[in-house]
Amino acid sequence: MKPIQFKNGRGQTLRGFIHVPQQYDTVIVFLHGFPSHCAGFSASRYAKLLERTNYLFLTFDFSHTDTSDGKFEDKLMSNEVKDIRSAIDFLDKNYGFKKLILIGHSTGAIDGALYAHTDSRITKLILTGAVGNLKTSVRFDFTDVQVRDFWKNGHIIYDAPEKWYHHKKLKKSFYDEFFTLDIPTAIAKFKKPLLIVHGEKDEDVELKAAEELFSLANQPKKMVVITGADHSFTQPKHGKKLLKVVGKFIEGK
Repeated sequence: MKPIQFKNGRGQTLRGFIHVPQQYDTVIVFLHGFPSHCAGFSASRYAKLLERTNYLFLTFDFSHTDTSDGKFEDKLMSNEVKDIRSAIDFLDKNYGFKKLILIGHSTGAIDGALYAHTDSRITKLILTGAVGNLKTSVRFDFTDVQVRDFWKNGHIIYDAPEKWYHHKKLKKSFYDEFFTLDIPTAIAKFKKPLLIVHGEKDEDVELKAAEELFSLANQPKKMVVITGADHSFTQPKHGKKLLKVVGKFIEGK
């Protein structure tokens, strides 16, 4: 993996990592969750596996995230969705590909679900730790105290020692988008192969949220629930199972 950077449509520099094998025809773009980043656990796990394959792999920090341009307080999911197109355009122009696999985890899965139907270059979509309704799933990202602070102060401030976003402010506009962005309509417009993978013991996103998303999606679609797994498939046996399921789906098995 080597560092990479490119511009989004708003002129901001997005930074991440890329693996380019000597020969490939398939590229994989991984979308990280919130408030994680492209060097987080989930992205790193995929990166380590895919370095040993003949897939080009790109992961990057969304705008307003860690190493990329923009203040964290101004982060919006709608801008992250736009960042996806910038990443794919960058690959299309500089590397080329025959097949494109879009993988999103958690909030990255939200972004991927919202975006996928708008880009015909996408061959397959993979969503992990995903939800089908933002209005009801906002509670997965924010506590009652945080919601109160959004309404009282117009922002929250994270208390997360050892995390990159410790002591950083996030404006209420991010919270507001949970009530305006429409996953059901977006996923209903996606007509290509879809894989949803969820941990049975996901502590952040309950299983029925992923099941709702699956029910909204078109065929061909597949859903796999990994027994005992948490939100990030943390245990090695669960991570191994996740990567096996994803690998088979990418290969068309």
